[in-house]
Amino acid sequence: MEAQVQMGINIPIQRNGYLGQTSRAVEELLKIGLVDSPLWNRNVEGGGETLHFEEYGKAFLPCLGRKPRGFVSDATRASSVVPMSSSTLVEALLDANQWREMFTSVIGSCSTIEVISNGNEGSRDGALQLMNAEIQLISPLVPVRVFKFIRSAKQQAEGLWVVADLSVDDGLEGNLTRRCPSGCILRDIPNGFSMVTWIEHVEYKEQSVSHHYRQLIRSGVRFGAQRWIGALLRHYEGLSAATSPTLHPDLYEDMKISLNRLARRMIGIFCAGVCLTGGQKWESVVDAPGRPRIMARKCISGFGEAFGIVMSATYSVWIPANYQHLYGLLLTKDLRSLWDVIYHRIATENMIDFPMSEDESNPNCISILHSNTYTKDNQIMVLQETTSDMTGSLIVYATVVSQTVSMVIRGEDTSSVALLPSELSIVPGYGEGGAGAPSGKRGSMVTIGYQILHQGIASSDLTLEAIKSINDMVTRTVLGIKEIARAARQ
Repeated sequence: MEAQVQMGINIPIQRNGYLGQTSRAVEELLKIGLVDSPLWNRNVEGGGETLHFEEYGKAFLPCLGRKPRGFVSDATRASSVVPMSSSTLVEALLDANQWREMFTSVIGSCSTIEVISNGNEGSRDGALQLMNAEIQLISPLVPVRVFKFIRSAKQQAEGLWVVADLSVDDGLEGNLTRRCPSGCILRDIPNGFSMVTWIEHVEYKEQSVSHHYRQLIRSGVRFGAQRWIGALLRHYEGLSAATSPTLHPDLYEDMKISLNRLARRMIGIFCAGVCLTGGQKWESVVDAPGRPRIMARKCISGFGEAFGIVMSATYSVWIPANYQHLYGLLLTKDLRSLWDVIYHRIATENMIDFPMSEDESNPNCISILHSNTYTKDNQIMVLQETTSDMTGSLIVYATVVSQTVSMVIRGEDTSSVALLPSELSIVPGYGEGGAGAPSGKRGSMVTIGYQILHQGIASSDLTLEAIKSINDMVTRTVLGIKEIARAARQ
């Protein structure tokens, strides 16, 4: 075991305190990233590894000082090969827009508050910047994690980089989370690829989290390193699939790129609606325990949005079924009418299937589904993306018209296309007691999200009928999913 490393007690907010603190964070990250037993234990919940806190405490003093009262810790590590060089990844991580694009479903918003240093002598070695971010889990029952942190980049050797984050919040003034040394170690390997080791170490107030999700979050499955690695792989998987000459050769490269970008926008819009992130101004309509949360926001720009009031309804429910098995059942075409209460008559035939890999067992796919359903001037279709890994599964879909599909086929920019996504997010979850959810029993937490356009121009225009209608959609979806799960157990 390494000798004990002396760390500072509390990170100052003044600029001249950043350099020493971040140097220590880089040092800690590098050490815990490259050491195996006894610091790390294999994580049976969602892959990767969890930190052995007793051994960690023997080797390191906390960078952020004593943990605040009522806070708990989770720290995880995961590794994978990524088809990008270490220097390219460092550039992306230091650019807030690229960072968010790489982790669309994880990051609700992020920005660079101040660039303290761009690096040394034309290199990103020594880059230092103050940033903030909203890190989200797709459920109304889990608060968004809001961080203000220092990000530093340090080149340790040729082809070996460390990108380290350290929170500058004290965790005592209304903050529910703070980020201990976290980030990644990037090591070049042959063929322009990198081995990425991600470490996520967070202290948070567990009382703010629903009991259904506490075990999931403690294990690091939903906020931990494995989720970051999974999201990073899906990002580069999509880029590689779009430019691959062998994967779906009947689709032009420009078309695959356009389809991938439209699906990324759809994912971002739906996450913002469920997690209330991204700076959008939502007003509460209904927010009561045990009922769907209904929010509303005004859309008046007309660019990339429908004009009117968007109603968002979200609800998380425990289902007694394995999340991967349930995900497979929900994708069964004959069962779609049970849970998709809006679009099941449209989403009946696959017009375009764009798998993200040549591996047939890979569940990640972007599709355009259609039937013979028309408006006055357009055929109505459904854009859908499905993804699944060890940390959870996602089905996101939105209606599009034939004109939009034609734009995609021609490889055109679709950023002006209005989308109102609906979704199902399925993750491992535990019952908290009571009828239908025995305490501690393993199953799935399913989050249902609908976004519906109301033609009024103010939240006060919303009628009781509109609220009841979207409530009923959520209720019917929940009943349909429960029926599918119940039939599978028989």
